[in-house]
Amino acid sequence: MPVNLNPEQQKAVETTEGPVLVLSGAGTGKTRVLVTRVAHILTAGLAAPWQILALTFTNKAANEMKYRITDMLAKTPGNFFARDLWCGTFHSVCLRILRVNAARAGLRPDFIIFGEDDQKSVLKTVFANMGAGSKEMDAGEWVEKISNIKDRGRMENLDIGARTKQVLDEYNAELRRQGALDFGDIILLTLELFEKAPDIREKYAGQFKYIMVDEFQDTNNAQMQFLKSLTRDNPHPNICCVGDDDQSIYSWRGAEIKNILDFDKTFPGAQIIRLETNYRSTANILGAANSLIRHNDGRLGKDLRPADEKAVGDPVYVLTVPSNYDESRLVADTIARYADGKYSDFAVLIRSGSLSRGFEEEFAAAHIPYRLVGTTKFYDRMEIRDVIAYIRLLAHPEDDVSFARIITRPRRGFGASAIAKMRAAGGSLFNGLRMAGFGGKQGVAANEFLSTFDFDWQQMRPKDAVTKLLEDSGYMKFWRESKEAEAEERLSNIRDLLTNVIPNYDTLPDFLEHAALMTTDENDSEKSDDTQAVNIMTIHAAKGLEFDTVFLPAWEDGIFPNEKSIKEGGMEEERRLAYVALTRAQRRAIITNTMSRVIFGSRQYYPPARFIAEMDGRYLDFGGRTPQTKQEPVHHAHKQHKTHVQETMVGKLVTHPELGRGVVIEKNNNILTIAFNKFGIKKVAQDFVEFITE
Repeated sequence: MPVNLNPEQQKAVETTEGPVLVLSGAGTGKTRVLVTRVAHILTAGLAAPWQILALTFTNKAANEMKYRITDMLAKTPGNFFARDLWCGTFHSVCLRILRVNAARAGLRPDFIIFGEDDQKSVLKTVFANMGAGSKEMDAGEWVEKISNIKDRGRMENLDIGARTKQVLDEYNAELRRQGALDFGDIILLTLELFEKAPDIREKYAGQFKYIMVDEFQDTNNAQMQFLKSLTRDNPHPNICCVGDDDQSIYSWRGAEIKNILDFDKTFPGAQIIRLETNYRSTANILGAANSLIRHNDGRLGKDLRPADEKAVGDPVYVLTVPSNYDESRLVADTIARYADGKYSDFAVLIRSGSLSRGFEEEFAAAHIPYRLVGTTKFYDRMEIRDVIAYIRLLAHPEDDVSFARIITRPRRGFGASAIAKMRAAGGSLFNGLRMAGFGGKQGVAANEFLSTFDFDWQQMRPKDAVTKLLEDSGYMKFWRESKEAEAEERLSNIRDLLTNVIPNYDTLPDFLEHAALMTTDENDSEKSDDTQAVNIMTIHAAKGLEFDTVFLPAWEDGIFPNEKSIKEGGMEEERRLAYVALTRAQRRAIITNTMSRVIFGSRQYYPPARFIAEMDGRYLDFGGRTPQTKQEPVHHAHKQHKTHVQETMVGKLVTHPELGRGVVIEKNNNILTIAFNKFGIKKVAQDFVEFITE
């Protein structure tokens, strides 16, 4: 067994008996601890490989753990094989149990697992049997709803409406008729098996002498019930859960932070071991992250410290620029200047995928290779490809590829046989539609479609022409009336294209040329052998990764933290997300915000993210500007309190470089509420205004 563990890691490895919670901060070597702990248990003779259950959240993590355990065991005495471990995801382990005990679980031995597309197909059958149409019941929304219900695990009183229960019951019945399970069934049916067959539960509870769980903060109710079921006969079970309450960022997919916060209540007498030595980031980055996360109440508490105390490093830079265009240009220029070909050292971490477009455009213009992770590239999004196809057909009626794509978006009653009839009429499909002589509803639909393109688009502004095309074709109406969960986001992307991209081009052919360049292999890092590419990714997708330099754009109240969290009380998870973003950086973190941001064609003014003011100013560099007022790192620091000094600013005249003159009507810390002469009441950071003395 390796000896180069720090004292806290060594304690986590050797504390094998009873319940243990290892609070593992970002970059503190949790995987090394888990792997070494398994090796220690085996070499100390505490258990055989098949008596160890190691649970992870991804197959990739499970395979990595097996590989590292195999490598470590090869260097230690004993004849152990990692393949004999029960190491896998919750779902893979439960699936293994169900396969062996299918008959006792009431399942066919050859049951299959249905994916999302299969689930939608089943639901459409259910809706049809219920007499409900696709407009009334959206299959995609119901897949998510059913998944959320099943992630709750076994519940004595299922708190769902009668309509939902009817759909769920008929959906489950249709799955069983087809000999299938969905993903949510795998754990749920294992729990049901354990309840109706106590001997099977006791068999596995007795087999697993040691249970280990990685990323414990991400467990949902069903997964927690599985762990409780395996340990409930043992008042002092040997269960070791490794996780970080400060990195719990997946509540939207069912993760319950209370599982880690209440660990010592669930498992009385539990030992809590904190891993606080960080091997990734510099002291300034860790200092900023620590001071930020202290504002959360829902945490067990720990402070990260650098392994090398001399590695103070650069401060966290906080830069304010005039607009989102300047923001993406600043990032692109900085990378172009300092990358020296090592583009993969840089990452741009965004709160949501909708923020990626500006960086994609700037990187493409500057010939900076990039890859997009955690979201779809702007020009690869279905709705953007649809709009481009509409424009291409408008400019080039002979474009059969675009015609075939949009004739069914929205549906107009033209299937494969109708397309064949158009082809037989000769010429392009567009001309074939005109010449095929469709009658009835198809004839009406054909005339409506053809008339949509019958206008002098070359005499119009590109934006106006495309807007008319999308409205007259019914495409915008289709998404406005869609019940698809992503419909509003798709509409937002289309508006972004209409208001922020197309107006930059004099003609539609100019725009189409630009769009073609943005979708070539040259800009597709997934198809490139060049591993050197800047990573543009959502913060959620970046969890577990690290980069030399991290850009953190759009740190503005209303964007990050987002408006919903501000209004509905989700600030603690947003703050944890900011903490995760900061701790991805090894040497340099650069936060940016803008004085104004164009969103859907409208210029918006967001104040700097409150997270900036919550960080200890000793670790920050505001690029020569006066830093914002620092809040002390105490609980409830996000609550605003007026002081006598703040009140004396009320009534002062100010001027803003874009909003003009106004008067201060309220001040909360560094945020001023100002009544502007032309733009009404806005909240603006004090740094961005000048006081007028007259």
